[in-house]
Amino acid sequence: MPEEWIQALVADFGSECRERLRVSDTEASISLPVAKLVETFGVRWKLSPRLHPEYSLPEARVRPDYAVETSARITGFLELKAPGHDVTPDGFTKRDREQWELMRRLPNVLYSNGHTWCLYRGGTRPLHTVRLEGDLYRSGSRLRTNEADGAAFRDLLREFLGWQPRRITTVGQLVSSIAPLCQYLREEVLEQLALERRTPDGPLSRRRVPKPFTALAHHWSKVLFPSTDGQDPDHLFADRYTQTIAFALLLARIENVPLADRNFVDVACELKAENTVMGRALQLLTETVDAEFARRIDTLVQVIDAVDWEAVRARTPDAHVHLYEDFLQEYDRELRKRSGTYYTPPRLVKEMVRFTDAVLRTRLGCVEGFADEQVTIVDPAMGTGTFLSEIIDRVTEERSRRGEGFRGEAVEQLAGRLIGFERQMAAYAVAQMRITQTLRKQVTDTQLGDLRLHLADTLADPYERATLFTFLPDGDPLVENTRKADWIKREQKVTVMISNPPDRERAEGEGGWVEKGREGDDKAPLLDAFRLGGRNGVHENKLKNLYVYFWRWATFKVFEQHRSESDRGIVSFISTAGFLSGPGFRGMRKYLRETCSEGWIIDLSPEGIQPPLRTRLFEGVQQQLTIAVFVRSRADTEPAHIRYVALDGSTREEKYAQLEALGPDSDQWRPVRQDAHAPFTPAALGAWDTYPALDDLLPWTVPGILPKRTWVYSADPDTLRSRWRRLTAETDLTEKRALFRETKGGRTIDRPVKPLPGSAQRRRSMLEAGPECPEPVPVAFRPFDRQWIIPDNRVLDRCSPELWENRVEGQIHIVELHSERFGDGPATLFTALMPDMHHFAGWGGGRVIPLLQKDGTPNVTPGLLQHLRNSFGGLPRSFTCARRPGVVGRG
Repeated sequence: MPEEWIQALVADFGSECRERLRVSDTEASISLPVAKLVETFGVRWKLSPRLHPEYSLPEARVRPDYAVETSARITGFLELKAPGHDVTPDGFTKRDREQWELMRRLPNVLYSNGHTWCLYRGGTRPLHTVRLEGDLYRSGSRLRTNEADGAAFRDLLREFLGWQPRRITTVGQLVSSIAPLCQYLREEVLEQLALERRTPDGPLSRRRVPKPFTALAHHWSKVLFPSTDGQDPDHLFADRYTQTIAFALLLARIENVPLADRNFVDVACELKAENTVMGRALQLLTETVDAEFARRIDTLVQVIDAVDWEAVRARTPDAHVHLYEDFLQEYDRELRKRSGTYYTPPRLVKEMVRFTDAVLRTRLGCVEGFADEQVTIVDPAMGTGTFLSEIIDRVTEERSRRGEGFRGEAVEQLAGRLIGFERQMAAYAVAQMRITQTLRKQVTDTQLGDLRLHLADTLADPYERATLFTFLPDGDPLVENTRKADWIKREQKVTVMISNPPDRERAEGEGGWVEKGREGDDKAPLLDAFRLGGRNGVHENKLKNLYVYFWRWATFKVFEQHRSESDRGIVSFISTAGFLSGPGFRGMRKYLRETCSEGWIIDLSPEGIQPPLRTRLFEGVQQQLTIAVFVRSRADTEPAHIRYVALDGSTREEKYAQLEALGPDSDQWRPVRQDAHAPFTPAALGAWDTYPALDDLLPWTVPGILPKRTWVYSADPDTLRSRWRRLTAETDLTEKRALFRETKGGRTIDRPVKPLPGSAQRRRSMLEAGPECPEPVPVAFRPFDRQWIIPDNRVLDRCSPELWENRVEGQIHIVELHSERFGDGPATLFTALMPDMHHFAGWGGGRVIPLLQKDGTPNVTPGLLQHLRNSFGGLPRSFTCARRPGVVGRG
């Protein structure tokens, strides 16, 4: 038969397996026979395969047994299981399934236990499965393929060894191809770090083992991978390392730098010619990895080398716009949320640039707008370069009206005035791709390097001597990049700051010198200008948000830093809308009113939080968003004249139509309230603003209860008692912590806390708790939803002690959102029970106004009752009525 050699190959394989399995029945027993079979088969088909065994480490959970090289490139991976073990996901053990969840991200993996062979191509089910006839332990040379000619086994091995990446011609293909490989590579880096750290140094080890990733993580942690948000530094390093490698290679591919059959040093050097920072970063991050780890990156290299970028752009001209956002959505959705990576739609960017250009012309006398040679522009959170690209397009379009020959001149004049900062390496790479494409559309000799694009942390202290690249010599491109960025932050006068800054709440510690000030400097931190000197209490915790830090840096840079020479300029940001009316932003609103001449607020989501999808300009963002443009055109002593408009369209298109018709002097604007701390919302029509606010009449307010764990609530007390007994009876500390639901910076099982007001207990932790549950008490969980709660401060992150102190007879609580815009429906709720913090709407917080103080006296402004008595006669009955059942609805 023409394929008898295959049966002979299988027979030899069976004989060798039988001999080895007499000694041991582990996967190691079949490892060499399998490798010999695959290599012999490859030689027959002139593929010359080489199987590279991975280090056999029992703690390694990522690595396959062999990396398979054919024609000098890695074409697949071979994973072995012991004879008799399942090689399909349905039969995997827990450890094998953990490995499988990573291995299935590879595009070409062959699983075998010697008897069954399964070829996987990135899916959860095998593409091909072949089972040999016979028993590995006894058949020996009688082992056979199912078919007489062995065609199925031949085709499986040939397809495995002959794998080549498919040509990539769409953004979807690109993302779905590289994201899984990046997930796999991230785990490889994490595992490599862990293995290096378990390897002893010094005399305990027989030989000095290189630790390239440990050294990289040490040197680069403060450069490309700064971690100040509580993330595990190893995980963060592995993530950013992987993204940097992938997007540097993609940038090289787009720049027509060949990748196949080349080492990283050559690719990096060629990339540096046009993209100095990215090329140098790629060089530094790959020059110390050994050949074994380079093989793990090789598949990613091949896939990226198969990208046909011209075909991608032909199908999707603005492919780079959403490339990084789409990549993160596939690669790590939580990372996307955590990093605030939602890039601005190009149509919205176009309108922001157009509007800001009009403000330049009409308020600052820059008759050519962004094209004016005195205008310097900075995007402090450049992302993928959308704003800078749109400004280039707008300026060239304006100048082309004089003649097409003026396009190139316009770009050349603009290049030195256009500045961008970005701290995420992958986003920085995409920005370079995008801006390069923008430049190539114009008739210009301007190159990417002529623009001032910097890999830098905008919020880092520019006055502190740069310590990021102390391991690199002076003159290194990365050192020079940092120095130039710091000089801009210190010395460059800026006319326009335009951006969509990242948004992340609870970002304490991430604001750099804006938040904390300069070390050794007695001056207050810049952020203090948005505070009210302690008069705004805990509300100012809302200022610990990334977008607020960027607002403060931008206003300082444009309006204050060079005030002796020029303080005229514009800040044009799109961000979440909390600062428009939130109580924590009263100081920020006061600053903007006192510093600026004019302001324009464009409310993009007047529907409130979670607007209907059809109306969202950012489809993936549920928060309320706003465009805010503030200008300082002269040294004003009067408060800024601030205007407001809401885009009220019932569809996205209707909103865009309203936005496109809007100019700085359009008729649609309404003036906002003028009080220094007042919300940036329209002044009311009629006498509404003259009416007293609730806190003018009832001054004492408290927050609701915020346990930060749902198990302390239940619809019946017995369930809470059962949960308490289960928790206190648990002896395993890890399980006990999981049951308790510990919170970062909040309650833990071993943290002693003060008891609730009125309790006779001493300060103690949950580890000291007995099986007897404190008697549950009723609370107002949501509107018309009474529940019970465990009254123990050890399980309540924010117990609101004032509420517990004021549990007096006849107490009634008013609950209202206060800082949120309300539409149809009730503005306040009333309950006799202690309310949860989110009682009003299930989100958004709110505040509670008790009608009675803890001594039973009314919570009213001093003198109010006497004033009412004098004005209307008699004794006001509002509080005595409140005590009578049935007058005010409960719960």
